[in-house]
Amino acid sequence: MFLLKLPFKIIALPLVAVLALVKWVGIFLTRFSALWFDLFAGLCFLVAVLGYPMKVCTGLETVKILVMGFASFLIPVMADGVIAAVAAIQGILWSFIRS
Repeated sequence: MFLLKLPFKIIALPLVAVLALVKWVGIFLTRFSALWFDLFAGLCFLVAVLGYPMKVCTGLETVKILVMGFASFLIPVMADGVIAAVAAIQGILWSFIRS
């Protein structure tokens, strides 16, 4: 059985390295972009909360701004989910290599 798995283990080893590199780059880019997306989401929230009582924007515009801020807040969260999936695939391949 070991001889049958050996070629697949040899193929899986570079894939683990590539997935590790993709994971590290993804973590760096996600953390860097999360700062800007969070600042933008906070600014949208601030504009919406302060704009409605001051009659700068209507109720529908306020909801649109809040949805835009929430969507920009969710982008790094979704990227974290993708990175978690890449890490899970890497872990599965690593356990296959070690078996």
